[in-house]
Amino acid sequence: MIVATTRAALLRGSSTDGLGDEVDTNAAPVPGFEDFPISIIEKDGHDFDPASNAWRSVQKLIGRAAADVPVDEGDRIKDLRDGRIYAVDNVRRTARGFSGRSSVTMRLRRTNP
Repeated sequence: MIVATTRAALLRGSSTDGLGDEVDTNAAPVPGFEDFPISIIEKDGHDFDPASNAWRSVQKLIGRAAADVPVDEGDRIKDLRDGRIYAVDNVRRTARGFSGRSSVTMRLRRTNP
């Protein structure tokens, strides 16, 4: 069971620009998932940077939603509260636990300020 912190839209699709780079301007909401509850949590973390041979403090974003949300890596999540868009990097589906409900956990990256 999750405790939602906001509502979101699941965006999918992209196009390429003149240089052949993938851009998100063509992203469209997935039908039926234009407004669903999600928990987006920002956590402190540490990553090792081999270039400088030092540990760095970083912010890690984790999203959790109901298991019926068809999110995959490469999709985007738009926070409907503040308009921020997050790229989905890692998706993990959790089997039923003690609460009797399944969930999907995803690693997020903020793509706009």
